Amino acid sequence: MGQALVDQILPALARLQWPPNTQATLQGQKTFEVGLDKVDEFRGDPKVLGAALRVLQTSNSQPYAFAGVAYVLLAAAREDNGHYAQSGLEAALLWLEKAQETEPDIPEINVIEALIYIYGQRLDDARLVLDYLTRQNAANYYLYRAETHYWQAREEPEQALVWCQKAMGIAPTLPQRLRLQSVLGDLLLASNNLDAAVTTYQEALHFDNSNYLLWHNLSVAYWKQGNYDDAARSNQRALALQDFPAGQEMAAALKQKLGGSKGLVNRLLGR
Repeated sequence: MGQALVDQILPALARLQWPPNTQATLQGQKTFEVGLDKVDEFRGDPKVLGAALRVLQTSNSQPYAFAGVAYVLLAAAREDNGHYAQSGLEAALLWLEKAQETEPDIPEINVIEALIYIYGQRLDDARLVLDYLTRQNAANYYLYRAETHYWQAREEPEQALVWCQKAMGIAPTLPQRLRLQSVLGDLLLASNNLDAAVTTYQEALHFDNSNYLLWHNLSVAYWKQGNYDDAARSNQRALALQDFPAGQEMAAALKQKLGGSKGLVNRLLGR
């Protein structure tokens, strides 16, 4: 993913047709929100981002469509190690600026600028944008989500937890609240609140049982608890859904942790 996916998307964007209307419209806003929700479903399958772009093309508002493209590029730019391809961040900012040329004061659009800075580790710039947006529109789901990411980047999970819970409290739809459930689990895990993290991941999996990252994070929580059997079961579920480096690393660690005692028992029993 990351750089390779950005390199695939950028030429395609030049060939796509975009709405001619340069003003913000209610339909454009609704289409933009549907497109962002589609992007938030992305877990490595490029077809998901392609579907999001097709949704954004149906908007009758150029600013919302262009801002949505910026959000797509942000998702595409994320590398497997959690870093972001610089070319993807730069392209996202260019598309966002095209959206801001005619509609400079829409919070849902401008919050993407904060995300670009957060993912690019320009945290002071991100703070300026977030503070401005807070003064402009204090209660905003997208702003609260961005605050969550900001405090995660600052490695302050307690603050991020506060903003995540605020975002969950005003999330307009059930899928949005459920996606934040996964983020909540990550923050609880980072805060070493292991029992609550396990419960949160289990609740999230009840609604999203095919999410390999949730299964993986649950296995990490179990590992930290010292519950290696449940960690192994969760790791197996994750790898059955997706073969990915972190999952294989967990499998190897679990094999080493569990294999020694199992092998000893087998030898004692003559197996």
